[in-house]
Amino acid sequence: MTDGIVPLIVGVTGHRDLVESEKPDLEQALEAFFTELKTSFADLPILLLTGIAEGADSLAADVAHRCGCDVQLVLPMPEETYEADFEGAALERFKSYCQKFPKKELPILPGEGGDGFERERQYALLGSFLAAHSHILLAIWDGKYNSATGGTSQVVEFHQTDITLDDPESQRSRLDIRDDESDLVHHIVCSRGSSGPPVEGLTPTESFWYTRDDKKPRVKQLPSRYQMVFERMQDFNRELLRRPNQRSPYDLEPADLSEHAREKTDAIRAVYLASDGLASFYQRRVMLSLRGTIVAALLAGLSFILYADFADQSGMIWFYLAFALIAIGGYMVADRFDWQRRYLDYRVLAEGLRVQFYWALAGVEMSNANRYSHDSIFQGRDLQLGWIRNVMRFTGLRADLAESLGQTERALAIASWVGDQDSGQVGYYRKKSSVMIGQHRRTQMLIASCFGLGIMSALILASGFTSGVVENLFIALMGLFPILAAARQNYAHRMAERELVAQYAYMRDVYENAHRLIEASDNEQEALRILRDLGESALNENAQWVLRQRERPLPGGDAMS
Repeated sequence: MTDGIVPLIVGVTGHRDLVESEKPDLEQALEAFFTELKTSFADLPILLLTGIAEGADSLAADVAHRCGCDVQLVLPMPEETYEADFEGAALERFKSYCQKFPKKELPILPGEGGDGFERERQYALLGSFLAAHSHILLAIWDGKYNSATGGTSQVVEFHQTDITLDDPESQRSRLDIRDDESDLVHHIVCSRGSSGPPVEGLTPTESFWYTRDDKKPRVKQLPSRYQMVFERMQDFNRELLRRPNQRSPYDLEPADLSEHAREKTDAIRAVYLASDGLASFYQRRVMLSLRGTIVAALLAGLSFILYADFADQSGMIWFYLAFALIAIGGYMVADRFDWQRRYLDYRVLAEGLRVQFYWALAGVEMSNANRYSHDSIFQGRDLQLGWIRNVMRFTGLRADLAESLGQTERALAIASWVGDQDSGQVGYYRKKSSVMIGQHRRTQMLIASCFGLGIMSALILASGFTSGVVENLFIALMGLFPILAAARQNYAHRMAERELVAQYAYMRDVYENAHRLIEASDNEQEALRILRDLGESALNENAQWVLRQRERPLPGGDAMS
């Protein structure tokens, strides 16, 4: 897979005791499902995540592989321990899958005893991991809800309602009206050998898209809101293929990073380099459009003044029309090619990946064992950014499966991310804060000067000492200087100069405080909590920045770069 290319992740959950007579039809339903995805989203390679248990897991893996999809095994426990779940021909199949497909093992939860309830907790961990990292949860399921720990119905429920499998009280509130991308299930109905036909109203081997929608939870066609999310992911992949040289010159990776640490963070780093490069590319396009539009509008205003205030300048009307059309055209081009949205989206993605990278390097864990770094991005508040959370579900996959790194990597993360007065984000925000204060002062001085010169021109005219061409000149200047002031004020507003002064100062203080607290701490867990809080603060500020920028006709500045 090309560096930075994001797959469409399908996690599979389902029953082990499928009815033999239904398997041919279930295979057809699975083939139709994978074919539909490959046809609809040709630039999204499909990655199937499976625990490779007997029954639904194995059936889905076989069909996915036959359809040309990648398969990744996620074992709920060490392979040798997991083998006890298989015997005879099933054991041989399990071993062959482990040789054929790449595999990762989930960590053993504290207190694991190997059998009984503790073993079930590992299945619950597998279910929540697959649900949390899947863009689509494929459920080969009879539709019956039960309380079996780590069972199919519990995995579906976790995917749709955020009920954590070891803490039922943590479920999503029924008053939560957010509309996000995290609840999509493709339900293929089946019977079970142990409990018979599916729940009443469902027919074996039929398929639905199943969501939290109270009015139409099961529909035949993929709902449009998820279609939009997947199309944005696909669009990102196309950008990477179309602009392979647009990679960020600013690498996250510290020098002398161990091979194990590189392996854990490589996917995050690759997508960061791509998204940061694309954000810079579209930022330049947006700024070109913004400046061109303002300059063209300014020249149109000057043309009008010359046409109105000077004799024999009738030809200026054509210059006025030309510059006005250029201004309108510049705006329309930017809008047509969606430069603003792309710039904002790729900037949000890059900043989210920055936090995700250093969290993975430092070994930061979320406050809830069933939550991951992608859950902190906008916290489900904006469906239009759901594709970004989906990208981070992929980039965090390898990091969330890998073992924790050591103290050396944690120190590297702190030095590279937080830094000090001249490095890291502390140094960056100190410099940018100073630059933005200077720029804002120059803007205020220029605006004041323009208005002052306009007033002076008016006073000279009011004195009555001018006439003829000189009088016309001062009339023109009296109109031109306020236009210059308004143009600069408009540019400063689009660039969010005033807000950035406060924002850079705020972020400088946040990182300086984190640096001070980490330096004063001699407790490893406290340092990790500080890094977690720091990342969440950075992500929250990034979210607020995007919401503010969306309110502007054209974005400005590199607020979070």
